[in-house]
Amino acid sequence: MKSCIVERFKFEAAHAVIIDEKPEEIHGHTFWLEVAVEGPLRNGYVTDFLELRRTVGEIIERLDHRNLNTLFENPTTENVALWIAEEVKKKLPKGVRLRRIVLWEGEENGVELEF
Repeated sequence: MKSCIVERFKFEAAHAVIIDEKPEEIHGHTFWLEVAVEGPLRNGYVTDFLELRRTVGEIIERLDHRNLNTLFENPTTENVALWIAEEVKKKLPKGVRLRRIVLWEGEENGVELEF
């Protein structure tokens, strides 16, 4: 049997998305991130919540209180979510896979990626 665990995170960052080849004014958001991983139950759990929190925390620490334009060519929520997903995949324990990421740009706009 497979099971899925979910952790939520928050970070603050600024960006100016490029739309139709024109950058917006730089502005900031509180980003909310949800990461779901799945795998077989081993000894009653998929992976340690604290280990997942530590792993993802190290990744979003690189984004927190940053200007995302210095890290991404076009820091759309979709591009940031894809980057986070790739970084999470690299660090998951054997047998655990990334199932879903949801990245909210504030309270109203978000992107969901399923794998």
